[in-house]
Amino acid sequence: MIHVYDATWRDKVAAFLLQQSAFASLNGQTPEAFRDENLTDFEAEGTVSLVFEERDVIAVVDLLKKHPIDGSLWLGLFVVEERFHGTGVAQRLYEQLEQEYMCPFQTVFRLGVLPHNKRARRFWERQGYVYEKDSVTARGDRVHVLKKVIS
Repeated sequence: MIHVYDATWRDKVAAFLLQQSAFASLNGQTPEAFRDENLTDFEAEGTVSLVFEERDVIAVVDLLKKHPIDGSLWLGLFVVEERFHGTGVAQRLYEQLEQEYMCPFQTVFRLGVLPHNKRARRFWERQGYVYEKDSVTARGDRVHVLKKVIS
């Protein structure tokens, strides 16, 4: 089930993010810094943050429905519980996310993938995303921008 994030989810999402040590490491962060940065992003204006729950939190997503420069929808964060990696759960969750929370609002989607995160890049390419350009995040990280156009 997908829930829109609000303050009632804070403790569960904080605990979930703290457990995602591999994702934090890919971002060059401690689990605590990863948790704190993403909780701040989830509580910021202008994004829609979502929680996937099946008994416990299994994934979190942060969407920017309309980027101020390019007007497209940006997927800022998509983290699936590490124990589900390689099981097809992430693909199922992404398909539901795209259908229910992305396609109704936009036809162009973008996201950034860290250059050394080859597994994530392969995942997104299987979802129909293609390389568009290199860019730098607000945090100063270099990323490959991937784009998907729904016709």
